[in-house]
Amino acid sequence: MTGNKLVDNIILILSFLATAVCVGVFLYTEMIYKKPLPNEQAELQRLLSDNKKMAFPAPFKLDSLIINLKARKTKLRFLSVETQLVPFNHNSDDKFEAHRSMINDSIINVAGRMTAEELNSVSGKILLEERIKKSVNLILGEQLVKGVLFTKFVVQ
Repeated sequence: MTGNKLVDNIILILSFLATAVCVGVFLYTEMIYKKPLPNEQAELQRLLSDNKKMAFPAPFKLDSLIINLKARKTKLRFLSVETQLVPFNHNSDDKFEAHRSMINDSIINVAGRMTAEELNSVSGKILLEERIKKSVNLILGEQLVKGVLFTKFVVQ
């Protein structure tokens, strides 16, 4: 203690009040306050909406295409490809559907400028994917395509 009776009494009273407040809060939360039970329908709706936000958007499937490739020799080479566009968000399918023919045309233009040797390499496939993604986003006028998936990729 400090030796001063007034200061000691003030410290004692403040300590007593702090202890009383802590005990009061504990008793209120444990004995008096009753947490409301969760509403099953509201919780189910909240879980479903959270699930939709966290789910990945489904890829948009495009038509199967057969594309003539740029030939270095006289032998004709072609690419048979099926692609899917991976969107950033769930509401892009309408825009993809509205521009389907232009998207297919851009894929034909991009792949038709590449040679079979380029497309047979891993770096060529990555380059094709990046070029397709860039041209589709240019057609749509905004960044909607996150990636391009090739479900069938045959160079002959």
